Amino acid sequence: MFCLLLSLIGALLVSMPGALAGQYVELGSIPADYAAFSSVHHNSNPDLYDLSLSTFNPTPLSTDVVYVIRDIGGQLASRGANNLEKEILVDGLLWPNEVEPVPEDVFGKDMYWWVANGFLVPTKQAGSVGLIEAHQDTSADPAPYHDLTSGSTSENWWYHRVYFVDVDGDGRKDILTARADTSDMSNVLAEMVYFKQPSRNAITSQWAVEPLFEGPDALFRYEELEMSSSVTRHAIFSCQYFAEKLVVSWSDASGSTGPDFKNMESRVIEAITDYRYFDAEIVDINGDGNLDLLVSINSMTNGQVVVYEMPDDWATGTWTRHLIAEGFKPHGRIVTEGMGSPGTTFTFRPNLKESASNKPQIMLTGDDDSTIYVFEAESDSNSNNWSYTQTAIFEAESGTVGAPSVRDVDGDDYVEVFVPAYSDGSLHVLTYTP
Repeated sequence: MFCLLLSLIGALLVSMPGALAGQYVELGSIPADYAAFSSVHHNSNPDLYDLSLSTFNPTPLSTDVVYVIRDIGGQLASRGANNLEKEILVDGLLWPNEVEPVPEDVFGKDMYWWVANGFLVPTKQAGSVGLIEAHQDTSADPAPYHDLTSGSTSENWWYHRVYFVDVDGDGRKDILTARADTSDMSNVLAEMVYFKQPSRNAITSQWAVEPLFEGPDALFRYEELEMSSSVTRHAIFSCQYFAEKLVVSWSDASGSTGPDFKNMESRVIEAITDYRYFDAEIVDINGDGNLDLLVSINSMTNGQVVVYEMPDDWATGTWTRHLIAEGFKPHGRIVTEGMGSPGTTFTFRPNLKESASNKPQIMLTGDDDSTIYVFEAESDSNSNNWSYTQTAIFEAESGTVGAPSVRDVDGDDYVEVFVPAYSDGSLHVLTYTP
């Protein structure tokens, strides 16, 4: 998603069944200018789902919108995918990126979504993290929005992802996030920080920022892993795009001793010149009962999807690398600095009826190669087999595709896939059929 401002051409769906056990069929699409990050969330009714869609216009001095499609499953059933009604959830933002629900235990209520804002585009570098009162009726007016961070930081930091974690041990969950300042591209600043939750009026007050360590810039993963019956490891896996490093940082907590986020141990898992580590997920990818690290590596010439097996000893052990796929590059005759492929990646199970499946499928956005891919393990039962079939389920003529989301929103046990076609200015809906 670092290159969405470089390609503005339409999209064309390509159906490529055969490689997968089932196929992905397009149900339709709706116009959505600059569609970027999509995500599916529970509605205020826990049996229903809403879809959020962030958009960002590369034109300087413009502002941006996050849309919501209420009861996406119900609308698909009653209106069809070509007639979905989207509402403005919040407007006036500067380059909104990911949007996700705030866990209920943060404020004691399930009503807020967080949004991380800002990017390196001129006039949109003033990033922030804010809260949206997402369950408000937005049929007539946007939802109330609360900027939590811009008053306590310089104007050039921008943000992509957030976790709510009690970083300082005071019993209140803080905002854990990575950020970057690219106002000087010859000296990019990047760091992991937390914004401390105030003891009073947390929704309407500014949260003070505390830097933790340098390096992380955009997409990272935070995990709490049970290492034993008495030890919990608090880990941050950072894909350092600008530094071209994949790094894990961690602190163990046991008994009454909590994690120390300001003095974390750290290990560079991999650092290869021109490999822009992009996104990651911690998941048991090969069905052996152990967690692995799934990573997408963005490149202008040879992007990759890889998996690292975690060693018992993170500090000195070998993070065994398995190449899932390579050869990704931007789609187009002219490739300029800042373009690359692939983008975000995550695992999912398309057929919820097949609970016996050992290995999940992998979804990958090609970013500037205009394509959405699905990878399926060639052997579901052999944990030592790392071979996958690769299928393009959506392909644009050229330009950039955004971050897709996957969820069974209609209750038939088969997932729907929501694809933001940024350059095409549309949101596409696909469904899995076995």
